Amino acid sequence: MAFCPHCGAPQIRVSATGGEQAVMPSFPPDTPDEVQPPAQPVPLATVPPEKIDWRQGVRTSALAGLLLALAIFFVPVIVAGIGFLLRLGQGAIGLLVLLASWCCMLVAGALAVRFYRRRRPQTTISAGMGARLGAASGLLGFFFYSIPQALRLAFFHLGGSVREAMQKAIEQSAAQSPDPKAQEIMRNLMSPGALAAFLTLLVVLFFLAFLVLSSLGGAIGASVWGNKESS
Repeated sequence: MAFCPHCGAPQIRVSATGGEQAVMPSFPPDTPDEVQPPAQPVPLATVPPEKIDWRQGVRTSALAGLLLALAIFFVPVIVAGIGFLLRLGQGAIGLLVLLASWCCMLVAGALAVRFYRRRRPQTTISAGMGARLGAASGLLGFFFYSIPQALRLAFFHLGGSVREAMQKAIEQSAAQSPDPKAQEIMRNLMSPGALAAFLTLLVVLFFLAFLVLSSLGGAIGASVWGNKESS
């Protein structure tokens, strides 16, 4: 409009020169829409495509970790039951249970990438991004699995039963070994302090297995579902 509709003063348009932006004047609330300048879109902060949006990544990793905790609880039991039905030896059943647990960790890492891919379909997931998502799923899966187990041991007072089972296994191993030095080492492991240290070592190794194998599964999942074409 050439003139102000209220006071009749001529309107002056000022253009920016020398690379400077024009400063838009402020208008009172009752200014007509025809006088006010059009609204300019404000760019929203987005996560770069080469980085993980951890708001979505934590959710997808938590879901994969929860599935991992459930699988670690049920799958080894099912595999052990099948081994007993097939009348396999204890060594073979233990190996099958261990392999089944490792497979669950690998699959959980790959599922974390798959779930993240569904939430961010336009993102290309590299092997490093997939490994980080898989590691997050392994970390959360370890806590989802270990915390209920620790509560169960504390609530039902099963610490003594676990300790007795470990002592019995050590005694059987010592009895099967003809080497006197090996038998002495086994007897030393039966002390309360040695059993506690041995149990702590097992927990640490179990945690590392969750972390490393899930991270490897995430890298494998990124190679399968990481590209936009694979979604």
